[in-house]
Amino acid sequence: MLITDAQLGRLVAHALPGARLREAEPLGERTLLLDLSETRRAVLRLGAPPDPGAGDPLAAELAALRALRAEIDLPLPEVLAHDLRGEAGMPYLLLSYLEGTPLIEALGALDEEQRYGVGQALGALLARVHQYTAPAYGALDPDAPPGYGAESGPTPDARADEDVRYYQARLAAALEAAQAAGELDARGAAALTAWAAENVVTTGRPASLTHGDLRPARVLVRRRERRWSLAGLTGWSYALAWRPAWDHVAVMEHFAGQDYFSIRVGYGNAYDTTTERRYDQVREFALIPYRLVLFLEAGRADLALALSQNLEEL
Repeated sequence: MLITDAQLGRLVAHALPGARLREAEPLGERTLLLDLSETRRAVLRLGAPPDPGAGDPLAAELAALRALRAEIDLPLPEVLAHDLRGEAGMPYLLLSYLEGTPLIEALGALDEEQRYGVGQALGALLARVHQYTAPAYGALDPDAPPGYGAESGPTPDARADEDVRYYQARLAAALEAAQAAGELDARGAAALTAWAAENVVTTGRPASLTHGDLRPARVLVRRRERRWSLAGLTGWSYALAWRPAWDHVAVMEHFAGQDYFSIRVGYGNAYDTTTERRYDQVREFALIPYRLVLFLEAGRADLALALSQNLEEL
């Protein structure tokens, strides 16, 4: 991690004047766990290249957590301080530390009932997150974060197909990147474009706040009295305004395999029970367009083509 002790000291002094840094431990490529004075711990996020969909990672995470700060009973990090302009030497985001073990490390200790319970808690959490809506699809604005319950009715006719336009732009960018990388030829790109043009239809609704990168490593669990439960959801750097299906697809793909089966079932059951928005429930036919984009952006154009070909054969 490219940060010196002197730089780290300046960031801590800027974020928490008077606090004393005892120790810093890397948690990832751009994340540090800080051990501060008075037994306080915090998580420091540093800047990273922008994501094609979510934009600046620090701005995305700040906007999402600002939107959700009223949800005090949800297990989410709290924003302690931030400096997106880098006035202290480099941009940063300082978050509260959530106690817990990443699900990917603890999974073997959970029985099927507990895995189902964690999936249920995750589904209920995301159903609440998705109730926050933004004025436009795409990257979030920290100064105008998504608001709660803004979709009391259909989107005005002038924006009725905004979700389709955003989807088509995202797909086009992914197809262009796949062709540039030699993963897809022009014929394959044309086939995927044609399939999307025929099958992607508008919901007529505003964009929902989405986590953007749901993975087992982002889910924290905690053990109490021999039972494991959801302790937190981290990693909001890819948060953006899109359809809830983007998060559903991430769960189905990143929590794949038999070991995560009960978690997927619990997630889908809890989400569908919690939300009344049937067009956003976990339904396979509604997830297919988002699977295509997820595969393409992950560098798996072969899976996207196979999926579209299978659909044509049905």
